[in-house]
Amino acid sequence: MQLKKITPLSNEYLEKLGFYWHTDADETPYVSDEIVRVSAAEADAYYEAANELYEMFVAAAQHVIDNNLFHELGIPFNLVDLIKQSWENEVHWHLYGRFDFAGGLDGKPIKLIEFNADTPTAVFETAIIQWAMLKENGMDEASQFNDLYDALRDNFKRLVVLDGELEDFSKFYEGWKILFSSVAGNVEDEKTTKLLQQTAEDAGFKTRFAYVDEVEFNDEEGVFF
Repeated sequence: MQLKKITPLSNEYLEKLGFYWHTDADETPYVSDEIVRVSAAEADAYYEAANELYEMFVAAAQHVIDNNLFHELGIPFNLVDLIKQSWENEVHWHLYGRFDFAGGLDGKPIKLIEFNADTPTAVFETAIIQWAMLKENGMDEASQFNDLYDALRDNFKRLVVLDGELEDFSKFYEGWKILFSSVAGNVEDEKTTKLLQQTAEDAGFKTRFAYVDEVEFNDEEGVFF
């Protein structure tokens, strides 16, 4: 594994970006002062592995639905119809997922540890902090392989257009609104949720933010806070 030492970002700079969980409980920095260098071929291999595995997860989910295997997975019977309805309505599919891999370097095969769908852990770090680490150390930002922020924005658009062209998004989204919410008192959750809110706004959605305990659901009035 090739590691490159960098000048760490100061806590003041991190907080200016909205990143307040920069120090662990033992007072050590959460963000490392090293970055991992991978070749273009290695980066492409991770990308291809993630895409192939995602297609396998989709196929596995379809197999469960086609063969009514919900009980074998411990899924309660009263959720089956909702799952089938949600699966058929592609607008319900998640925005992103995170694959945790082992291997992929020094000629070792890539192996899946786990797949986290719609789990926002490390979204802020990947979309913002990695970019800032390169920029503040005078490195070419294009050397960062991921384009998570742009991909999230495009996926918000796809929630509306589905199979349509993203360029035609403006004629689809008028009237679409999203309420973003997190638990009060957890700064990491809140800032990550607000990052997702910003990407949705960049995509053209009208958004609001409220803490979970401020949101109410009503059969007549819908969602309000």
